[in-house]
Amino acid sequence: MGTRIKHVVFTHPDKLLWPKAGIRKADYAKYLLAMAPYILPHLADRPITMIRFPDGIEGHAFYQRDVPPGAPEWVHTVPVWSEERQAHIHYVLVDSEQTLVWLANLACLEIHVGFARVQNEQEPIALAFDLDPSVPGFEPVREVAMVLHDLLDGLGLPHVAKTSGATGLQVFIPLTPGHTYQETRRFTRLVAEYLRQRLPRVVTLERRRRDRGDKVYVDYPQFGHHRTLIAPYSARATEQATVSAPVTWEELTRGAMPEWFRIDNMPARVQRMGDIFNPPAANLHEILRFLSQTANFSPNPV
Repeated sequence: MGTRIKHVVFTHPDKLLWPKAGIRKADYAKYLLAMAPYILPHLADRPITMIRFPDGIEGHAFYQRDVPPGAPEWVHTVPVWSEERQAHIHYVLVDSEQTLVWLANLACLEIHVGFARVQNEQEPIALAFDLDPSVPGFEPVREVAMVLHDLLDGLGLPHVAKTSGATGLQVFIPLTPGHTYQETRRFTRLVAEYLRQRLPRVVTLERRRRDRGDKVYVDYPQFGHHRTLIAPYSARATEQATVSAPVTWEELTRGAMPEWFRIDNMPARVQRMGDIFNPPAANLHEILRFLSQTANFSPNPV
């Protein structure tokens, strides 16, 4: 028998999802409820990809994009055409606390989102630079992030960082309406090329892991139509039960590490600091025209 929480039948509340951290399914549901005011705005009208761990992080995991069979009628979905499948995928929309608890009951431990809202799939609301280390160690990621921060500051572009919750860091630029994936992808490529030129001993743009050596991969192709990144405040399947945490540049300068931010301390952090993942939006059109005329950059998008 499950325990009914509001409109959700919640089963196996004592199942350990993060065994070494001692976090049960009920603890995870409480985390999502505590974080709902901060998580839900970043998921609004954005289809999610679920990564589910029915037996916890030490068991089998699988990606799920289609809404699972038997979902409650109050779980809202949106059909999105898939060229790969030649069919619609019915993605879940997370728009309530109940849906978050339902996801917890499914052992959806990671929530990934794309860059657009359902009202306009072709118009990104933000762009991102995903900084992914090739070997253990966060310091090279921090070095690349600070150079990127200085560049974006110099260009007058508001931006915000968050840990991936695993080993990397992601830097986002919210966008004003009217941008396209083509022009914003062009911009991310130009900036990635700049980082490789500035930090050739640290940065790689090689997509194949075996070709990266010990460098930080600036994964600019991960930004694009139907691409996803971990959502702000989503948990991760790590031993410490880390989360994808927005961080300030001051914190990064002082040595902040991804493992500092976990399910057990994130609610108190946002109570103290609020949601820092909300800088003003940027208009890239003039910047892009300027960069395309700079000798160090190729004007051609990938």
